[in-house]
Amino acid sequence: MVKDITPELAQAVINGKFLHCKDIHDHTCEYEAIERFFKVMNIAWKFYLPIHAIPTLTFQFKLLKKRPFQFMYKLSKNVLRSCLFLATYIAVFRYGLCFFKNLRGKIDRRVVIYSGFISGFGLCWEPQGRRTELALYFLPRFIEAFWAWCKKRQWVTPIPYGEVILFAIAMAILMYCYQNEQKNIKKTYLSIFKYFWGEN
Repeated sequence: MVKDITPELAQAVINGKFLHCKDIHDHTCEYEAIERFFKVMNIAWKFYLPIHAIPTLTFQFKLLKKRPFQFMYKLSKNVLRSCLFLATYIAVFRYGLCFFKNLRGKIDRRVVIYSGFISGFGLCWEPQGRRTELALYFLPRFIEAFWAWCKKRQWVTPIPYGEVILFAIAMAILMYCYQNEQKNIKKTYLSIFKYFWGEN
C-alpha cells in the first residue's frame, strides 16, 4: 500500500535528499507494482468499455445483429488489451521509479525519464492500429511540452497565431488524404468525414 508522503519528505526530495522505498510503500517494490497492476485493471475497464463500445455500436451495429458472439468477443478482447496496456504502463512506471532511484542512489529527472521510457513498452498490448492512434495522440502533446520547455529557456520566440497556422496545416493534410488517400484514414473516422463532408 502506498503511503502518504508528508510535507517534510516532499521538501527533502526537493532539496535533493534521497527517499527510501520504505518511506513510500509498505511492501517490496515488486509487490507494490503487482498490487498497482491489479488495482488499475479493476478501474480501467470502467472507462475503456464505453470507449470501445460506443464507436463499435455506432459503426458496426450490423455486425452485432448478424454475428453477436463475434462482436462481443472482439469488443471484450479490445477492452482487455487496453486495460492491460494501462495497468502495465502504470505498474512498470511505478516500479521503474524505485529501481532507477535505487540504482542511481539519488532522485533526479533521469529517474523519471528512464521509468517513462520503459513503461511505454506497455503499448505492445494494443493492436497495431491502436498503437498508431495513441502515438499520434501523444505526439502533439510532446511537441507542445517541448516547445514550452524551449520557450521557457528563451531558445525560441513565440510565433504570432502559431496555433492557427498549425491547425490550417493539419486540416490541409487531412483534406488531402480525404480527397486522394482515403485508404490511409481509419474507417470510423472516414465514415464521420463522409457524413459531414459527403462522398468524395
